[in-house]
This record gives sequence, structure tokens and C-alpha cells, in this order.
Amino acid sequence: MARSATVEALAPFSRAVLTAAGADEPSAEAATWAMLHASLHGVDSHGIRLLPWYADCLRNGIARGAPNVTVTHPRRAVALVDADNGLGHIAMYRAMDEACAIARDCGIGMASVINSTHFGAAGAYTLAAADSGFIGFATCNSGAFVVPHGGSKPIHGTSPISLSAPNPGGDPFLLDMATSSVPWNKVLRYRTEDIELPKGVAVDSSGAFVTNPNRAMALAPVGGPDFGYKGAALAGLTEVLGGILTGMRLSSDQDGLALGDTKVGHFVMAIDPTLYMTLEAFGLGVQTYINRFKAQSGTYAAGGPEWERRRIRESEGIPLPDGLHAELTEAGTRAGVPPGF
Repeated sequence: MARSATVEALAPFSRAVLTAAGADEPSAEAATWAMLHASLHGVDSHGIRLLPWYADCLRNGIARGAPNVTVTHPRRAVALVDADNGLGHIAMYRAMDEACAIARDCGIGMASVINSTHFGAAGAYTLAAADSGFIGFATCNSGAFVVPHGGSKPIHGTSPISLSAPNPGGDPFLLDMATSSVPWNKVLRYRTEDIELPKGVAVDSSGAFVTNPNRAMALAPVGGPDFGYKGAALAGLTEVLGGILTGMRLSSDQDGLALGDTKVGHFVMAIDPTLYMTLEAFGLGVQTYINRFKAQSGTYAAGGPEWERRRIRESEGIPLPDGLHAELTEAGTRAGVPPGF
């Protein structure tokens, strides 16, 4: 029988598991809401399925449970957030808050995060900006397990790019994409759920494309066998902003398969659209674009499927396939926390 759980059931369970693993309350809260953002919007690869792994990161010392997150301002429009090797979620929410505060004053603000770890779905943070009336942008590099176009040795990470735009009259525009063909967490989820991978998204150790998730050793860049050079170029963008600009490590200097690196860098930016027009006029432009996109193509613009899934999941609950339910139950047992779902 298919299982599901509500946010109201999953949120306290997640906080309790993370707290039992060593997280302080702000870190547990931030990680929980970043995961539930992903689960609600159907980005299951970065959703509540990551809870057991984050708990392991805390127990194993990969992430600091009670970090001293600090903020400095090198210049007026710039913030530098030191995550102190804690979970990346709390530092990213803080960075976007700082960028929005700067944008409220200067029109545009940016923040870099240093000494961080995995932060989950980038869209959680850009959507936070859009909900506050700002265009939000976020990216980072990540551990290398994406081969360059035509290559066999990983040099890039899945390295996400996200942009959200406010829309007072409707759903915000929400782009949240990996620069790889699929996120590596999707490979892990497909292993758990015994699902075949799509063609052209993953390769074995020789660089040959495979569909068996258990044989996948690396990912291909977005664009697949024919146009992967475009995804590789976008991954280069994330290297410049997330790795080089922050002074942290390149993807190729991180252990991608372990997914447990510290000293990771992130980058966020916020833009105030009222620099040029009212927020309502900007939102009208966003909605007009979304409407025309759907009218012409019959499909949704970026973010559309996610908003549809959110409405369904807010009503029917977040799906918990058998494998995921078992992993969450085990994580709860280890933490001494009954599932309650």
C-alpha cells in the first residue's frame, strides 16, 4: 500500500532526528525546511530522503552540529558568510537573508558562503528571496562525479543553478536545475526504489552510458551524448562563482561520491525589481511570460510542474515509497524517535 506523510508529521520527526544526531535547533530547523521544500515540490532526490544521511554527517563529524555562523561585509553590497563547517542549509538561508537586506538598500546584493557542506535544493533559498519580493539566484560547485562532454573521468559536480522571481499575482518563476543530466541523489533514489535510469544520463567507469543505477559510476552533463558541452559550460559557471570566487575547492578537489566534503563554497545574489518598476508590474510580466509559454508549448515554464506537485502534496501528503519509509524508520529508531507517520 502506498504511504504518504504530511509536512506536519515529517517536520517534527526530522528536527528530532537531527537534534539527536547533534544539531542545534537553528541547524535542524533550516535543514528540515530545505528538505521539505524539495519534497513538497517533487524534487525527491533532495527531499526528506536525505534526512538519514544528514544525521550520519552530524554523527560522523562531517558537519558541525552547532556551528558559529558569522557574517562580515567586505564592501557595502557584499556579505561573506562563514558556515563554520555546519550543515549548509542554515548558512545559505542566512546568506540569502543578507543578500536581500543589501538589495533592499542598494538594489542588488550578493553573498558568498565559505567553509560549508551540502545544502540540498538550491531552489529553497532562491524561493525565499522571491517570497520576500526579490529575484534570487544561487549556485555552488560540488564534488566531482560528472564527466566532461565526451570524457570518462569526473571533473564537475552536479553543481546546481537556481533563479526565482517574485509574482504577487501567481506562482513565482522557479528555476532549479543541476548542470548534470540528473542529480546524483536521483541515482541513489533509483537504487533504493529499483528504478531504471533514463538513457544518456549516467556512465560506468569506462565512460559508457548505462541505465542500471547500480552500474552508474558518474553522470553526464546536461545535454546528453550530443549536446553535453552546454551542460559542461554551465558547470564551469558554478566553478567560477561557487568554488574559485569563494576561495574554496574546485569540484575536482572534492570527493564527489562521498557527498561529505567540508570547505565547500556557495554563492547567492538578490535583485530588487522595484529598481525599475513596481513589484506588481514585474509580477504581471512574469505571469504573462508563464501564460504565453504554456499557451505556445502546452507545457509549463520552469517551476510550473513543481507548483502543481506542491498543490497535490499539500493536499494528499508527501509520498513515502517502501524503501524510503524503511530508511526513515531506521533513522528514527537509531535516534530514539518514533516515526509518527
